[in-house]
Amino acid sequence: MAARKHHYVPQCYLKLFSVSHKKIPQLTVFDRERKKVYKAGIDNVAAQRDFNAIDVEGMDADAFEKSMSGFETELADALQRVVVARSLANEEDRAFLLNLVGLTAMRNPRLRETIRSGHEQVARLIMDQVLSSKEMYESQVKKVREAGGLPESNKTSYEEMKRFVEGGQYELTLDNTFQVGQEMRVFDKILPLIFQRGWILLRAPENSGGFITSDHPFCLFWTDPKRRGGFYSPGLGLRGTEIRFTISPRLALVGAFELKNGDVDVSEESVAGVNGGVIALAEAQVYARDQNFHYAMQPDEPLQKASRLITDKRFLLHRGEEE
Repeated sequence: MAARKHHYVPQCYLKLFSVSHKKIPQLTVFDRERKKVYKAGIDNVAAQRDFNAIDVEGMDADAFEKSMSGFETELADALQRVVVARSLANEEDRAFLLNLVGLTAMRNPRLRETIRSGHEQVARLIMDQVLSSKEMYESQVKKVREAGGLPESNKTSYEEMKRFVEGGQYELTLDNTFQVGQEMRVFDKILPLIFQRGWILLRAPENSGGFITSDHPFCLFWTDPKRRGGFYSPGLGLRGTEIRFTISPRLALVGAFELKNGDVDVSEESVAGVNGGVIALAEAQVYARDQNFHYAMQPDEPLQKASRLITDKRFLLHRGEEE
């Protein structure tokens, strides 16, 4: 029987931020929507029913999910080697990690909803044009019917359709197969932009509360803090932008076109700043090994304890820059 719960953030990645617990490793979850902190298995977070399901003739609905599982098996080994080595010297492991960065950038519910709502806006504009007059509507219906896109039994009148559209009580949905295909096509386009950046591996102090992650671990910011939160969002191909991606409680990545590859030991203040970015761009949940981490949402603010997060209005009411 095909699995229906599909993870858009791989479990092998989430496991690095977890603690052992019976059969399933557990995370400490800070949930914006439920306004509470609780423990959850890595199998029960960052997942959505049939997220990877496809409808292609001659293929199983879970064919793409199975192909992702194959990639994640190799990814798990690569991530473990990076964590143990505390280095990106192994080019193959580095490539797996950067592929994960790209996949989390393009394959997530937030971006799917952005694409869906964009199509819906276009569809509403088209319908407004089609319904601008009865003659226009009937002309378009005739063309669609002649093309085989509308059965003869459908006799919806201009007046009925106009009332329905103006009522606004409908939502456009996109076929999941289309979404998956679109994501992978765009992924192929953006992956070179990720590899072209210089990447610095950040290593947290041994006594640090460590890095955290979320249900949207890909974080893209303007490098200049003054540009963040403005009208223009950062883009993957733009200079003056940086990608932040936490790997484990002890390791994180920063990537920018202006950087050279390297690694650096960072302070607890720097760890807190990275965590602040993770929190700002989380969709609904932040994940950590425990409640011992610190965060800072602004460059000049004092370190905040994890225990404050679930009551921090900036987490509860605000999501930062979109990708």
